[in-house]
Amino acid sequence: MWIVGMMGSGKTTAGRIAAENLDVAFHDTDDVIVERMGCSIAQFWGDRGEEAFREIEKVATADLAERSGVTAAGGGVVLDDDNRSILKRAQKVVWLQADPETLAARVQGRQDRPLVAENGATPLEAFTEMLGERSHLYAEVATHKVNTDAIDSDQVASALEEIWKS
Repeated sequence: MWIVGMMGSGKTTAGRIAAENLDVAFHDTDDVIVERMGCSIAQFWGDRGEEAFREIEKVATADLAERSGVTAAGGGVVLDDDNRSILKRAQKVVWLQADPETLAARVQGRQDRPLVAENGATPLEAFTEMLGERSHLYAEVATHKVNTDAIDSDQVASALEEIWKS
């Protein structure tokens, strides 16, 4: 099962909880990328830029497609055609949805989110723009949707567990 959605939607936190409760492996494309790069995503992004990051993300996504368990994808994974093809072949892809206001509040003060800090936009403006660009792509690959605006990580994890078992 893959989990997609914007940064701040709860993919990693809820995915870890669900995987532990289901007694299956948990994977995160961001963790694989950090391991391969040998530095933080923010540092790599700053040094090499988005295009180089997206190439590494594509390799990590293809590698993780071969593994079983619960996999949290980076928020921008759907921007790449090849990544969307991989996700469409997966049996279950859960889109964790949240409003821009919720996402902005969840990542407020975090310095490890390069796209939120770019172009001098406020986090709310950045999330509104990114959701406008990505929502149709998440919808394209998702087999299930869970809105995380009004529920906590444990409740999101429970929803993921139910989807896993369905």
